[in-house]
Amino acid sequence: MTERWPLRPLVGREDVLGELEATLESARQGRMATVFLSGDPGVGKTRLVQELVGRAERSGALVLAGAATDIAESPPFWPVASALRTLLRSPRGREVRAVLEPWSDQLDDLLVLRSAVAEPLARVQTLELLHRVVLRLALESLLVLVVEDVQWADRSTLDLIAYLVANLPDEQLLLVGTRRTEPGASGRDSAARTVIRELARHRQVRSLEVPPLRREAVAELVTTAEPDRPDLVELVWMRSAGNAFIAEETLRAAADGDPTGLPTTLRELVLSRLERLSAPALRTVRAVALADGPLPHRLLDAVLGGGPWLLDALRESVDAGVVVVDEAADGYRLRHGLMTDVVVGELLPGERVDLHARYAAALGSTWARELPGVDARLAHHWHGAGDRDRAAVAAVAAAEAAATVRGYAEAHRHWLRAARLAGEMAAPPLPRADCLERAAEAAHLAGDADQAVALLAERLDLLEPADGPEAPDVEAAALHARTGQYLVAAGRGAEAAEAFGRATAALPAEGAERERAEVLGGHASALWTAGDYAAARETAERALTLARRAGLAVLEARALATLGFGLAYLQDPEAGEAALRESIAVAERAGEPLEIARAHRSLAELLCGPLNELDRGIAIARAGAERARELGLARSAGAGMLAAAANGLFRIGRWDEADDTIAEAWELAPAGAEALELRLARARLHTGRGRFGPAEDDLEAVDALSAGTLGPRYRLPLLTLWAGLAMWKGRPDRALDHVAAGLDVVEQGSDDVWLVAPLVWHGARARAELTRLGMRRPDDGTDARLRRHADDLARIAAASVPAVRDVVLGFVEMSAAEDERAAGRSDPDAWERVAEIWRERRQPYPSAYAHLRRAEALLSTRANSAVAAESLRRAARMARELGATPFLSEIAELADRARVRLPEPETVPVTEPNGPATGPATGSDDELAVLTAREREVLTELAAGRTNREIAQRLFISEKTVGVHVTRIYAKLDVHSRVQASAVLMRSRLRDR
Repeated sequence: MTERWPLRPLVGREDVLGELEATLESARQGRMATVFLSGDPGVGKTRLVQELVGRAERSGALVLAGAATDIAESPPFWPVASALRTLLRSPRGREVRAVLEPWSDQLDDLLVLRSAVAEPLARVQTLELLHRVVLRLALESLLVLVVEDVQWADRSTLDLIAYLVANLPDEQLLLVGTRRTEPGASGRDSAARTVIRELARHRQVRSLEVPPLRREAVAELVTTAEPDRPDLVELVWMRSAGNAFIAEETLRAAADGDPTGLPTTLRELVLSRLERLSAPALRTVRAVALADGPLPHRLLDAVLGGGPWLLDALRESVDAGVVVVDEAADGYRLRHGLMTDVVVGELLPGERVDLHARYAAALGSTWARELPGVDARLAHHWHGAGDRDRAAVAAVAAAEAAATVRGYAEAHRHWLRAARLAGEMAAPPLPRADCLERAAEAAHLAGDADQAVALLAERLDLLEPADGPEAPDVEAAALHARTGQYLVAAGRGAEAAEAFGRATAALPAEGAERERAEVLGGHASALWTAGDYAAARETAERALTLARRAGLAVLEARALATLGFGLAYLQDPEAGEAALRESIAVAERAGEPLEIARAHRSLAELLCGPLNELDRGIAIARAGAERARELGLARSAGAGMLAAAANGLFRIGRWDEADDTIAEAWELAPAGAEALELRLARARLHTGRGRFGPAEDDLEAVDALSAGTLGPRYRLPLLTLWAGLAMWKGRPDRALDHVAAGLDVVEQGSDDVWLVAPLVWHGARARAELTRLGMRRPDDGTDARLRRHADDLARIAAASVPAVRDVVLGFVEMSAAEDERAAGRSDPDAWERVAEIWRERRQPYPSAYAHLRRAEALLSTRANSAVAAESLRRAARMARELGATPFLSEIAELADRARVRLPEPETVPVTEPNGPATGPATGSDDELAVLTAREREVLTELAAGRTNREIAQRLFISEKTVGVHVTRIYAKLDVHSRVQASAVLMRSRLRDR
């Protein structure tokens, strides 16, 4: 019966496989797709994936297939790294290696996970490396990337999945993950569930549940395997309840013996199969089950002290369907994860310890150093063997190896084990305090700031009380300062300020000026990042004094940059600019590239943003980008300065140049914060031009990459852009939700009024649109919050420098005008003032918007129609020059309803399918030919379900005139009701299509 196995995977799975094939075809057409298959253990997820992969390979696709392992010590990026190794050894390996040659050195380090510690690099660089590898392969052909058992995936792999979803929306890539759904999920499974839930918001991500097989499918399986045994159908169905693995095991057991004596549980099914094995084969199966990773034959041979008997035992185990050949490892594994669970669970404590010790000894051999992830596996097996000394040494090596490839989440876990073991040992390889500090830093780099803070608190508890010597105080100050930095990353600004206060207090009253300057400088930078510019300026002044006294040029340049931004923003633009230019000069003399770039960037962002000196800001941003290129910082600081230039170009109305600048920056392949800034700039431009799909892709990417860790500097623009996008898509209700989330961020502590002002205006605008569309919802307190923040903006702006004050007050004026619009009494004079404010600030986009609202307010009173028409035309001219497609469509719709002729109306572009409509459609069939243009407009509004009063308000005519038009429409179309008239319009539209 062996030749009948495995059972056909398609039985009862046509629907799920059809959906998988649809995603495969979507990816083939250049639209990345991601599918997470979830279901009970043994339900058949792997076979579905195998069938999908087989079909993809037969059509010429490349496949990267790997699986996570159920051990906490799995190396970073394990499923993808093992998949790459398998692909490079496949028949297409030579072709793939040639394609990936530019990254061969970095890939060698990643694939082998060598322990040599490289120079520290940002975690995102490894993500970017794998992103470029996947992108390059997807350019060659359709690429299918499979990660099985996502519930066990290391944190780095989960981050990579999110990174690929965020960064490759338009590539030939299908990403498939499988996940067990079972009770008692571990913490690692919880992390996977969180990532999948966050990614589920992305339009190209789907989750499919694989249900148990139906009874008729089980019957077909039985017929396939045992065509002469229809009596087994009921038995298999009762035992398996549709679980494919249990159904197969039941059939195997029934074929081998008396069906009435069959085991009743999965554990008994597996054990009954093992009982038929000889002692050598059973010993081999137990060793394979505990391998916890790829098991090449040489390693198994070393563990069991093999010989001819081992080959015989392996052959017996393979023939029995318990062990299968693992081509990826050139070795072995058990046939199913459920079988592994049962076998490992049955090991006696002594057997388990002995096998762990054997694996550890074998992995410690010289030849085994070439095996991937050897340090992580050594740490796991020495720990399982109870050898603390060797486990500690291996844990340190595994942590350093993980950090080498920027697998900081895994490094954090290894450092935690090393710290725990160090506390139990007389002579650990590293002191427990050092392990805790490194674990904290790894957690911080992995994005887990809360865990980093907790570990530093534990490290601080180890400090001896300072009875007199200065060193313990300085050490405590450094630890408190690091805690403050981690708290800023966690978005806990108030606690960060307290931590920096403790750092300052821990320093001795005299001396330690370098340490004090570092603490104050770090505090100032953290306050600046958090948006507390007043406190940042004050703290930077103190740091600057100390840095100059101690002759610390790098700290002086850093303090000057922070001080300059705060001065220019809040007090004295000229003094602030002078401080920033001095920062550049000091950094240049010190030869410190990062500080040179930081000062250039601060100056460019000031001028392109709050100070509104757009021409100068754009020029300085471009000059700074060129200097960053000379310093080798093009991908980081250079791309960030180009993003600042693009934002300035957007505000000044040079949108084509902004498009080109963003494209130029994107060619640099930025990563980290610079990539986030560039995506935000691009999303702003995409939204303005009606490219809503790409805008949503960018905003979703920022959401996915930030994982809730962004501070106000990025979070507020992100939520403001989400609100703006929702507005243009006709969902002011969603826009108001985004604004409310933004207000939550503001209320946690940020005095950056320049970022808060547009958020508050978007909230007021959303409220006005909700009223206009009849979508007003019960007030949940957001209205009062918006009014309070508008008042705060006016108060704070009044104390700011003139440039900041004028821009912020412009948004305050707009918000007040929107409030009047929401109350049904839009004031044309207020909108005229707003238009003038933005004209003086040389920002045509908000000026054009104000002209539109002024015209709308005038037309709603049917007064000053000539002035209203001129405002509409001015708005149209500006929108057309910008290429602001959705805005131009709204202007055209209002002009059409008001019967105002716009210049060059034929050039009004049509947005993408999910953008706004360009105006009401009208039929061209003979049925409607009898109607005048105005009657068609009335009919369109009638068909939308509007009352005569609402139609009058939208078309700026009297309600009596609407009634006359409706009577004439009925007569001309020979109908007697609104429903019949609407039906004529619908028939006409369908014929046109």
